[in-house]
Amino acid sequence: MDQEKILLPEPFHSLTGGIEKGAITNFYGPPGVGKTNICILASLECIKNGGRVVYIDTEGGLSPERIKQIHAGEGVFEKLILIEPKTFEEQGVVIKNLESQDFDMLILDSSVALYRLKCADPTKETLEANKELSIQFSVLSNIARKKKIPVIITAHTFKNWETGENQIIGGDSIKYWSKSIIFVEHTGKMSERKATITKHRSIPEGKSVKFEIVEEGVRPSGFRIF
Repeated sequence: MDQEKILLPEPFHSLTGGIEKGAITNFYGPPGVGKTNICILASLECIKNGGRVVYIDTEGGLSPERIKQIHAGEGVFEKLILIEPKTFEEQGVVIKNLESQDFDMLILDSSVALYRLKCADPTKETLEANKELSIQFSVLSNIARKKKIPVIITAHTFKNWETGENQIIGGDSIKYWSKSIIFVEHTGKMSERKATITKHRSIPEGKSVKFEIVEEGVRPSGFRIF
């Protein structure tokens, strides 16, 4: 696959210019904001250009029906390798085994769902889980750089009751290893979402766009066909 970047439809193209190869791009936000839809769109773009996608689904959120709704063409599922780990330990094994495999894009949706289950009991397992999470991210980064491919992860948020801010789950390690971080949130308007860059190597923090999730994927907020 010769594309320099994986392109996404508007308004994401205007926001990021595309998903970078050789780095981890992180879309994070609360449930139901469209993170999986973004992952599907990126997967389909990669496949359309001849690539093979490894999609690690830790929450059972990837819908074949939704993929068909966005792209009715044939051959998609032959080039989309779906892996569904059931535990945080299994997630780690899957990621490490991928270092020797050949593919053109890697998606981990969600990177922290099974990690949260592991940390539900505040014991020494939390420290071990944090260490393992950092190792997993370092392996993902290594895969991106060595294979020169885009790696996309998604993550959840939690409310910091002292500041009132939505913060990313995964701590400093997820912030460090993710070279592009985009916060996706509800705006309060029905079906409207907002995506804001919180970290990027070449785009100013705070740049944002608003979008809607529609049958064919996404579209800029407010767009109408009369």
